[in-house]
Amino acid sequence: MENSRLGQLLANLSPVELRAFDRFLQSPYFNLRSDVYELFQTIRSGLRVREPLPERGNVFRSAFPEKQLADSEQHLLMNYLVKLFEQFIQIEQLNRNPDLEDWLRVKALHRLGLTQERNKAIKKAFQRLEKSDLRSAAYHEQRYRLRYEQLRQNREQPEENARHLKELTQMLNSTLVVMWLRQASFLLSEKAVYNMDSDTWFLPEIFRWVETGDHISIPAVGAYYYACKMLLTGEEHWFQYLKNTLEIHSTGFPPEELYDLHLMAINYCVRQLNAGKEYYFQEIHELYKAGLESKTLLNNGVLAPLTYFNIVVSGLKVKDLDWVAWFIPQYKNSLERRYRDSAYSFNMARLHYARHEYGEALLLLQKANYRDMLTNLAAKTLMLKIYYEQGAQEVLRSHLEAMEHYLRRKRVIRLSPGKLPEHHPCHETPLVAAGQ
Repeated sequence: MENSRLGQLLANLSPVELRAFDRFLQSPYFNLRSDVYELFQTIRSGLRVREPLPERGNVFRSAFPEKQLADSEQHLLMNYLVKLFEQFIQIEQLNRNPDLEDWLRVKALHRLGLTQERNKAIKKAFQRLEKSDLRSAAYHEQRYRLRYEQLRQNREQPEENARHLKELTQMLNSTLVVMWLRQASFLLSEKAVYNMDSDTWFLPEIFRWVETGDHISIPAVGAYYYACKMLLTGEEHWFQYLKNTLEIHSTGFPPEELYDLHLMAINYCVRQLNAGKEYYFQEIHELYKAGLESKTLLNNGVLAPLTYFNIVVSGLKVKDLDWVAWFIPQYKNSLERRYRDSAYSFNMARLHYARHEYGEALLLLQKANYRDMLTNLAAKTLMLKIYYEQGAQEVLRSHLEAMEHYLRRKRVIRLSPGKLPEHHPCHETPLVAAGQ
């Protein structure tokens, strides 16, 4: 059952979501089959104990001890449960997207011919939208859709609608420009990392539109405009404009967009560091601190291990040791459980090394079990540095020989000296080589 699609889907639900799905399945509006609910309850009991789910036959024998189901009947029940799961997550996602909820309500009221209620719903949706801090692409798109619906349905007032067409066109322009600029920034980011061709023929015209009037003051337009300019020219002032926009309007973007914009800024800093401009470590450090403060770097409260490592590296590089000493234990429990102990011990060892507390660093390095090859290699490298600093020549020579044998046995990713790999726009990679 563990390797089945159903088992994998249910295993990804949190305890809170499992309880919600339980209530969902008990509702006769969604589910009229008690056997589907019994199957879910049996699978859920296995998920509670956090052990591998039993084989499918054992699950069905436990769920239905008084009858033996044929394979076709088992597949049918599992398919019913999968379909209900998909319906459940759609509703959960709708509940997390008030813009889409408002839009669907307006469309439903129009379909039922409830004109007065529809107009009230549009007004309420506008009020909620303007009260929100978000000013992302989704905000502009929702404004346009609501205004379009408002005008399209008032066909009995064509002259009044005609006067609002210019306003509607301006809303559409803002929406499209933000979406084009966002897409262009992704393309340019990919080009910077992978040296690929990017189809951005449309940018000159969009730049001309942005640079006229007061369009650049629109937070989403400004942020992606600065990002594109930074990626195209490499000039520092565009990076500073982007950084300032993110500081001022951090609440104006949803976490996923803010994360992407942060990575674009961080990658710019990485390229400057690779060009020998060491002071950009300070810029990266500030970007990481801002990302933690806004919770941009956390995905459902979870911090990626590589991000945890990178934040420590940047803090150590700029000698912000007291802050690093606060960060490492403060965010330890934000890591997935399987990474916590090793990430904590290794980064605390790094901190002790930076403070010249070599005994404490060695104790942490010797006790920890680093299963990841790069982290293990970095730990060995750090131990070599400590032995060198302590003048322990015999121990150092012995460990150097052991390191040589280790490298001969392993295929290790080798970075050019002094070169830092950039972050992928969507999937974060190490900021610096782990041993630096």
